[in-house]
Amino acid sequence: MFRPGYIQPLHGIRTKTKWYGAMYAVMAPLYPIWKRLLPKYVTTTECVGRAMLNVARRGAPKRLLENQDINGLCS
Repeated sequence: MFRPGYIQPLHGIRTKTKWYGAMYAVMAPLYPIWKRLLPKYVTTTECVGRAMLNVARRGAPKRLLENQDINGLCS
């Protein structure tokens, strides 16, 4: 099970929820700061996707994957 924290959308991905869209617009410029200060709690859509593919191919070290685990699996 994947339990990400904050996910920064990349490559033109947009939410259909207007409220989330507004929040992402505010948070996007702050993402580099969040990533530096709170790396355990933030990730990107690209990293989540890569981690999912890696887990499907090779499995995962544990059943519950939190943000830090997801970021470790996306490379």
